[in-house]
Amino acid sequence: MSGPVPPSPLATQPIGEVSSTSEGVYQLKLPVPFPLKFIASYLIEGPDGWTVIDPGFDYQEAREVWESGAKELGLNLERDVSRIIVTHLHPDHIGLARWLEERSGAPVFMLEGEIENARYVWDPERGTEGFARYMMRNGMDPQTAGATAGTTRLGVRLPENLVPLQQGEVIELGGSGARVVHTPGHSDFHFVLHDEERRLLFVGDHLLLHITPNIGLWTYTAPRPLERYLASLRGLRGLHADLIFPGHGPLFHDLDGRIDELLVHHEERLSVMHAAFDGEPATPFQVARRVFPEDLSDHQLRFALAETIAHLEHLVDAGRAERLPDGDVVSYRAV
Repeated sequence: MSGPVPPSPLATQPIGEVSSTSEGVYQLKLPVPFPLKFIASYLIEGPDGWTVIDPGFDYQEAREVWESGAKELGLNLERDVSRIIVTHLHPDHIGLARWLEERSGAPVFMLEGEIENARYVWDPERGTEGFARYMMRNGMDPQTAGATAGTTRLGVRLPENLVPLQQGEVIELGGSGARVVHTPGHSDFHFVLHDEERRLLFVGDHLLLHITPNIGLWTYTAPRPLERYLASLRGLRGLHADLIFPGHGPLFHDLDGRIDELLVHHEERLSVMHAAFDGEPATPFQVARRVFPEDLSDHQLRFALAETIAHLEHLVDAGRAERLPDGDVVSYRAV
């Protein structure tokens, strides 16, 4: 590899503004109230109206940006949106889908399995006790587990009209067609959209530049998320795509180069996790605090632990670690 994959000079507008990225495709940078700073929503103009990909996190500042951005584009939110596409269930991507659905009357499309997961994750009747127990079983102390579990209540309102998509399906996108590609890892039924004719790839959180998506094992996810993520990355190699549209951070052009960087990154993280045992058994939370020694918020600790569990699971599958016989708290040792 000759060097880090560079960002594209496209879409360098400030947060809160909209910019043209290619013919008929615009990026709206919506603020989010956490360290990622913004979520990129993509607006594609077509003969039957506008398609919106990942409408953003639901809070007042983002709604105001939607109003101003739509006005700048001459987009009438009440009558010009024909479809809303959500790459995965996380609140910064799906949060404003219900609001935009209510404004526009447009249907909301997600991969079928992600709809089922979203209904479970965002069920307002579901308590946080199970999640706190999961954190404690993996070594987190009760006080921290209760605090981090309490940060889950974000109140996401799911759209009424959720339309299931299937792997390989082609969906209309601005007068062209885009193929649905299932890319699990960051979420079980995350997907990307490949417009082969225009050589565009809308990747949600699957491929980000400068940062890496969180690959965690959660209470609601299937086993082996890291294995599935790495396999789905490799599956995108050689795809005909000249411009990559991520959910966060800058656009970029070198798809295969970024895939290679992410594969190397996770190999390095696995080695760091393996070394963190320092010859002694440890719980996942102990490993997480060694690997992520910085001062993390309660909300950030959950991601650090879930990512550590996913990597430890991968080390076990690779024969580099062993999960010790079950007790009240899970522990591992390096092999």
